[in-house]
Amino acid sequence: MIVANKNLPTNRNDTFCTSLDFAETWSKSFSKDYQPLVSTKYQFASNYSPLAIPVIGSGAPRIMYAVQSWDKFGRRIIDLAPFGQYASPNWENELEQSTLQEILKCLTGIRTREFTWNVRFDQEPLAKGLISLGLKFSPTHTHVLDLNDNYQNIFAGYSSSIRNQVRKAKRRGVVVTEVINSAEVYDYYQIHTQLAENKGGYRFIYPVELFLNMIKLSPHMRMLVAKSEGKIIAGGLFYQDGCCVNYWQGTSDRNYSHLYPMRAVFDDAIRWACESGAVYFDFGGSAGITSLKQFKSAWGAKPRENWMFKWKNPLWQKIANFKNNIF
Repeated sequence: MIVANKNLPTNRNDTFCTSLDFAETWSKSFSKDYQPLVSTKYQFASNYSPLAIPVIGSGAPRIMYAVQSWDKFGRRIIDLAPFGQYASPNWENELEQSTLQEILKCLTGIRTREFTWNVRFDQEPLAKGLISLGLKFSPTHTHVLDLNDNYQNIFAGYSSSIRNQVRKAKRRGVVVTEVINSAEVYDYYQIHTQLAENKGGYRFIYPVELFLNMIKLSPHMRMLVAKSEGKIIAGGLFYQDGCCVNYWQGTSDRNYSHLYPMRAVFDDAIRWACESGAVYFDFGGSAGITSLKQFKSAWGAKPRENWMFKWKNPLWQKIANFKNNIF
């Protein structure tokens, strides 16, 4: 069982992926020589760096961080935060419009080609503020478990099949631990890449350096793994995101499916979230896959809607359109 850290922050308006620690970790995890291990249409940049964005008003002066990369013409592509994670300026009380206006000034200069900003389901004032400033958004979907009770009552809210599978995992000797060394990261990564190669259809594979660096961000970021007789057979990456615990990525060895190891991993992650004082456990999106939606619903999670804002510099858009018309 994972021991909770009672001192984790639970500010509803905070997001971990806008911290300097996260931005630096992401940036150094992708080298210029990074090549995906499986065929992919998704291309990660190799020139990431943290971008400091001053936040003025709506609380004490502070800095939120994004990650930026550059295209071949030297234009910035900004992610707040990378690959679908959530970003917030961590405001206090009322979110002032002037705060957002100053942030957008930092993001929308001539050097910027585009930026993406994902807003979490429970941060509606932020989404409404960005909409009022003319930004367009697309809805994205996730499944969220409300942690409005103690762990025992949350467990009772799982479907009967999930409760039985969690119990079976424990009876069959599955033990969940936190990864704290690189050897176990490599063991986990081998399962992850093997599953991707066998299953196919993966858009990308993160580099192993990302996992090696992420575990250094504990206790906010945790890789939890299920073991059978000391062997890692499944696991997932979870992180504290203000008042939420978010599920980022996971994998399992299909040869051990009869032990229900991922059920044990999710159950321990939810216990950690409860004991840490989190308000929500976010299972993440399901890419429209019905079986994934049903699996998450079986834990008591409900569908929630996020906002994904994407801005493209109209100047560069006009230039691109002009070139297309000429040639």
